[in-house]
Amino acid sequence: MAEDTKELTTQPNSHAPSVNDSSFSSVACEPMASMTNNNNNNSNHPVTPETNTDATAPDALPTFEEYPGLPRLDYRILEYKTKLIIVVTLLVLESAILPIALYYGLSYGTTLRSGITFAIITSFFGIVTGIEFGLRCLKLILKGDKYRPPGGTKWSFDFTHHTLSFGYTVMTAILIGASVPHPPIVRPLAMPVSLFLLQIGSQLVWAGWMNKTKRPAPCKISSIKKGERVPPLVLTIVEDIVGVDGGGGAVYRASLMARYKASWRFRKMIATQNWFWAIGALADGIGTMVVIWTVPETVAYGVGWVSPLIFVSVWTYISVEWVRRDLRNEKRLWAEEHRPGVSDEMQELR
Repeated sequence: MAEDTKELTTQPNSHAPSVNDSSFSSVACEPMASMTNNNNNNSNHPVTPETNTDATAPDALPTFEEYPGLPRLDYRILEYKTKLIIVVTLLVLESAILPIALYYGLSYGTTLRSGITFAIITSFFGIVTGIEFGLRCLKLILKGDKYRPPGGTKWSFDFTHHTLSFGYTVMTAILIGASVPHPPIVRPLAMPVSLFLLQIGSQLVWAGWMNKTKRPAPCKISSIKKGERVPPLVLTIVEDIVGVDGGGGAVYRASLMARYKASWRFRKMIATQNWFWAIGALADGIGTMVVIWTVPETVAYGVGWVSPLIFVSVWTYISVEWVRRDLRNEKRLWAEEHRPGVSDEMQELR
């Protein structure tokens, strides 16, 4: 159990996930706090070269003494517990509690015009995520190749960085554009986080389908080279969030790719988590958008900001417990299949 805790990483988050989501969250965590999962479609399939582990020589990567040949994810999230608690708390305040509290508090407790109310709310939006985003920019640009994907340049960033850049740009444009008219347009102002969930959900579906059908990557996807098999997006998000925002660096990227390549159960877990988050993000995003445009706008605003928070919180909790169980099973079965005396033929059958 202690080892399972050590291996947990982070996942999508409630607000536009910075390390957060940041918002799967690192969601969650740590939004992805447990998203170290498996992803192959068939246990009987031979391992195919799906990933690139140029960052660190395979022989130099940490392994388990009790599980020979199983690459170890040498990252202990509990060592960053204080920072994680602070960042997640600030993200929850920024992405849900503060907008709702300011909107209803200023609307019903003061005589301020609605334009001023939303100007105040918009001024607070993005402070925490902006700082986190700026810090990850500096790490990728100024820290040599310590945090970058293998083969990446200082201006190529990583795949998650481009995903967040697009999402933040769209959300900021909506908040500014809908706040300018007099009076402000309330319903679009409730949409930013739900739109971000729709973006992430769509990308998860795309990557899941590409992986399932064994399609080649049309471009470099963090550690995956152009032309290699597309991995589930959950793997990429975990790699980038833990590697950069979590400080795991190139060593963690290489360890994660090595584990993904070595263990079909790990690949299966990653694929399962990818679809779990894809379906959840799309369902919550679409459902919230429908509510926003059908209920009174004073209700719609609250729903638009609180619904994604509830979704990410519930999904993160389920995902963490799910991944812990899968990691325990993976190690137990790995030990059984690789114990002395078990023939290669039996290992293949299993």
